[in-house]
Amino acid sequence: MRKMAVVVNYTKSGAKELTQEICVRLRNAGLQPIFIQERENRNHSHCEEMARCEAMIAIGGDGTILGAARLALQYDIPVLGVNAGRLGFLAGLERHEIDMLSQIATGEYTLHHRMLLEATVLQDEQLLCEQLCVNDAVVSRYASSRLMEIPVTCDGHTLNYRGDGVIFSTPTGSTAYGFSAGGSVVDPRLEAILLTPICNHRLFNRSIVFAPDARFKAEIAQEGMALTYDGEQPFMLSPGQTVTVRRAEQSVRFIQIKKQSFLDILNKKLISK
Repeated sequence: MRKMAVVVNYTKSGAKELTQEICVRLRNAGLQPIFIQERENRNHSHCEEMARCEAMIAIGGDGTILGAARLALQYDIPVLGVNAGRLGFLAGLERHEIDMLSQIATGEYTLHHRMLLEATVLQDEQLLCEQLCVNDAVVSRYASSRLMEIPVTCDGHTLNYRGDGVIFSTPTGSTAYGFSAGGSVVDPRLEAILLTPICNHRLFNRSIVFAPDARFKAEIAQEGMALTYDGEQPFMLSPGQTVTVRRAEQSVRFIQIKKQSFLDILNKKLISK
């Protein structure tokens, strides 16, 4: 029996009952669910179980799916999100579509590769923080009402931003925080890096789409700033540090069972709502 890692956000309404239904369908299809606590995966037995799993199912909202995707990366397995939240933009299935889970056992699905970002924090060439980002890396003010000066260098050219911060997004993340900040929406099948200012205190307040091999440096000159990746706990920054952002060597794989286009998802999740 093939094993499937399962990550659940039980704070979502009806998540427990939905998980029970999903497990029944997995077992009926000859698949064995293995429950993993995403934030406690340092447990040795969990690591051994994960190493034997062929895929991961994340039950929750986009935050749960993002966390599961980063965990799945460590074991080189694909992930399928089942929406138990509100928007669920990254989800491959909705609650009423879980009958389609049997198609994992029969191989009736496709794998979509999504590019990632690698964000690091350096001080005097010493590495302080390194993270992979599915959606975005955000350099922004934290617990301060002051406008922040954020010079961003790309390929020897500097863009000077003055505002609340800047968002570096993957195409997958273009429908997340960057979208709320007025950024462009990019088909996730493409590879590109989006740079979007947050409340830029200048007339130019547009998102810029860069080639995937672009490399960025953001110099930290003020107190009260932080680096946040995929909406997780912020890493507090100090003057003299440098945040670098580039495309990661790895990519994350999402399982797609339904036949739907990116425009179908946009219309359902962001336009017709």
